Amino acid sequence: MTFLQFKKIARWSGLRAALLGAMGLVTLLFPEFLKGSIIYAVAAYAILNGVLGILDFLSGRGKEEKHIAYLNLFVTAAAILFGILSMVYFRYLISIIPVFSGALLLIESVVYFIAALCAESKLKALLVVLSLLVAGGGVTLLVFTFGFGGLEPLARIFSGLLFLSCVIELLFGLTYKKVNCNGGTI
Repeated sequence: MTFLQFKKIARWSGLRAALLGAMGLVTLLFPEFLKGSIIYAVAAYAILNGVLGILDFLSGRGKEEKHIAYLNLFVTAAAILFGILSMVYFRYLISIIPVFSGALLLIESVVYFIAALCAESKLKALLVVLSLLVAGGGVTLLVFTFGFGGLEPLARIFSGLLFLSCVIELLFGLTYKKVNCNGGTI
């Protein structure tokens, strides 16, 4: 069952890595991206993750326990709802962008941590450490809420964390491909 949970997270990791890398590059090159467009990018990313989760639910019917399947469906529906609400309440979220981005990275680090624990790979320890680094970065962004730094440091930290998330996603993808090529073991 833990491998199945890892598989659900790692299956679309290449696409998510590309999106996270692109958002990190845009944030690094254009810090003003954090003044507005980032909310729409994050909303689109959340909706896309929700849609991919629904596709996983539909393709995995009967392969997992019912309570796990419905929990995954609930999480994907919550991701879609979050994306829609982020677009609707855009002007409120933009005023608290450090809290918004920090909280999102903390949530993402929890997902990475769970996936790292479910990975059956030699990279498990590295993935756990990297997920904890993303969590520390999310806390750092929350500290920016109290007036430290400014837009430039916030953009650098956020883009660095997006690049780190991109690396984690790529490592998940590589681990997933090795497991599939070796018939379920690495």
